Amino acid sequence: MSRRRPHEAPPEAIDKYREFHRFDPRRIGAMPHLRIPSRMKRAGVAKWVTYRSMKVDPETKIRPRQPVDYIHEHDAGVHVYLPDASGTAAVPTAALEATALVKLGECLGYLFVDSVVGKEREAIGQAPLPELYCTPDGTVLLVVQGKRELLAAMWGGALGVFARGIDG
Repeated sequence: MSRRRPHEAPPEAIDKYREFHRFDPRRIGAMPHLRIPSRMKRAGVAKWVTYRSMKVDPETKIRPRQPVDYIHEHDAGVHVYLPDASGTAAVPTAALEATALVKLGECLGYLFVDSVVGKEREAIGQAPLPELYCTPDGTVLLVVQGKRELLAAMWGGALGVFARGIDG
């Protein structure tokens, strides 16, 4: 999404990567074909998101040898949004104006309660797994397939990405 060269990556994105992973990014790449719409369809209340990451364990401060699977259970106010031309939910400025996104890991899936029918809907990541990103301020999560296709986004409530992981 950013057309910046790697050495021009916005410092706030690199800072968020360092905060979350506790090490410097090995590479920084552009996602020029990723389009984030200004409006999305609110699919429902977010229950959890699962992801696989090589981040340093926030409790032990040890970097794993193999990727670790994490589950984050969302607090009240977080919703799942889907790209849909009929969407009426305004996408947060943090996502629309981001010149870079911060990769958190591979997205294994997420669960939400469908706002229309009231039933739980689970999205399960299929190989090749989509990736989980956040905005540099950590307030919006984005599930992206192949650096080109936005599959879903999550925001609202007290959602944030910090050194301890995803919170809210």
